[in-house]
Amino acid sequence: MMLKRLKWIGLATAAVLLIGCGGGSSNGSSSSSSSASSSSTGSTNAAKWTYMVYIAGDNNLATSAIKDINEMETVGSSNDVNVVVQVEYSKNYTPKMPTSTLRGKIEKDNDLESISSHFSSIGDRDMGSRKELTEFVKWATSNYPADHYALVLWDHGAGWKISRNAAGIIRGALQDTSSDSFMSLPDLAGAIRDSGVALDIIDFDACLMAMYEVAYEFKGLAKYMTFSEESEPGDGNPYNTILQALINNPDMSGLDLVTLVPTKFKEHYQTSDRSKITKSSVDLQYVEQLHSQIKDLSDLFIQNIGQERTYLQTARGEAASYTYATNIDFGDFINRVANKTGNTDIKSKISDISNTLSSMIVANKIYSPTPNDSILQSTGLAIFIPQRSEVTEDEITKYSQLAINTAGRATGSTWGEVINTLIGEDSNNGQNPLETVAGNFAIWLEWDTDSDLDLIVWEPNDEFAAPYIGTTSTNGFLSDDSANSGMSIEYYTAAEVIQKGEYDIFVNYYEDGSLNYANASLYFLDPANGITEWKLLGTRYMNLNNTAPTDWFEHEETRDEVWNDVYSDWWWWYNQTYFDRNNISRSASETLLYKGKNMKIRLHVNHLPSKNSYKNSVDIDDETAMSIREQLLPLRQNMNKAQ
Repeated sequence: MMLKRLKWIGLATAAVLLIGCGGGSSNGSSSSSSSASSSSTGSTNAAKWTYMVYIAGDNNLATSAIKDINEMETVGSSNDVNVVVQVEYSKNYTPKMPTSTLRGKIEKDNDLESISSHFSSIGDRDMGSRKELTEFVKWATSNYPADHYALVLWDHGAGWKISRNAAGIIRGALQDTSSDSFMSLPDLAGAIRDSGVALDIIDFDACLMAMYEVAYEFKGLAKYMTFSEESEPGDGNPYNTILQALINNPDMSGLDLVTLVPTKFKEHYQTSDRSKITKSSVDLQYVEQLHSQIKDLSDLFIQNIGQERTYLQTARGEAASYTYATNIDFGDFINRVANKTGNTDIKSKISDISNTLSSMIVANKIYSPTPNDSILQSTGLAIFIPQRSEVTEDEITKYSQLAINTAGRATGSTWGEVINTLIGEDSNNGQNPLETVAGNFAIWLEWDTDSDLDLIVWEPNDEFAAPYIGTTSTNGFLSDDSANSGMSIEYYTAAEVIQKGEYDIFVNYYEDGSLNYANASLYFLDPANGITEWKLLGTRYMNLNNTAPTDWFEHEETRDEVWNDVYSDWWWWYNQTYFDRNNISRSASETLLYKGKNMKIRLHVNHLPSKNSYKNSVDIDDETAMSIREQLLPLRQNMNKAQ
């Protein structure tokens, strides 16, 4: 039975919010050329636009890359608009696709199942390399000259940071798993600087990149930037509608296009009513002015910290935040401070900053199917404002090395100094730094029918990670939702360094397919702790014959029943040996502890997110459903080899 001292917060089941990092998901095959040529023959006459898309798909977003290229092909290129791509897939997640890096021009077709554009193989490149991004931009602009250039950076994103290994924090986006690389934020900016190309637009089709810290790194490198404060939904940019608008009106300016992208983004997700989104665009000519004003505000905050500390901490807790809770909407934050403080100098400086933001943010589109969602307070640009318990010492050190904290440091306070002051006050109030341990484990769920099952991981920060929520969480990365991919598998891969604590696994039988049952199997891989082959944790026959109440997570009795496998549609797995990550390492031979007499304790929980009824499902015929299981074993074996 569940321990009575466990304190549960009353929970209401929330609508699902499908969020992820760029790109949709689909199965498909490529007819791409395997030519050894390193370039394609481009146009000799300048077009009006060259739209470059750099797709770092050698990771768990590989299937999304296929979908997005197919989406681009529904529009194709024209005499006035060149759409050019460099893409790399994953041998583990898309084993039927070419293993080499491909490059070429998008050609129009209406086949959403296969790629018909004639790409050239350029060998196995490191898509997480600064030099590779530079070369792509040079190649595209040399072979396809134009009056205007837009560059889309497609992949995982994490604002100014991404946790990668015990040596520290690498900031930025663009992951190449085979090359074990992840391009840092300064390297991203450096790659564009090294190309020597004046860009009209940089578009981050990636998560959590709409930050002051990110925009400042790219000052002088482009006229405009478009990005998202929140995690992007799994479909990412709606390339078909964006490119169709550009093809229809190639005379549009950079400002026209950069304001159109958030509009099309919102239209796409609002129509489907299945995701919350943010997408904003900024005019980078104002970023230096904003930086100077933030330094002035930092001076005022530090000089008056005794009087202002409570106001800053309260505003930090009230303002809109995102998947990374340390990312706070800047406009919302300063408006709340202005409403609380009595300091006229601070009020005046906040007014100046608000005016600058009004000019700088040229588009800001927000949507949530949930009324009163705090995301609706988003103004278009986030900033890093952590609590002491949310960051490690190493993150604070790395943050101090960003351009916003090194440029002009001698002439005034920096935002990094404000952060240090605030977390110092948090420490005085008893908060400890975030504790981390080695991660790099993987959880694999597979089943034998085309029914819709969902893998959900309850992370130590009391947030839930699931493919139907998105492909990025605080502590790891996830597969695409099986309802979108059409395959009866879902998986979770922990980052190399993760938050210390306990990880619970839920499996939910959500919906019948052509059959009304599924035999679910959970597998576990943890190379650092000696589990180098996929280990079967358990199996469960699941269906909708005896379903748990929709609000089961709100009540102790029904939580206890789910824990003890009373219902046929929920499976709650917790294994103290494997998923209590409070120790850095443990022996794989330790006794398996699963569902002992006492349920594990958590003092705080969040909403268990329900799956949105508007989500898309994939219809699979009976023959395909019966062959699914045969397809899964080699894919899991490929992942095993990759680990």
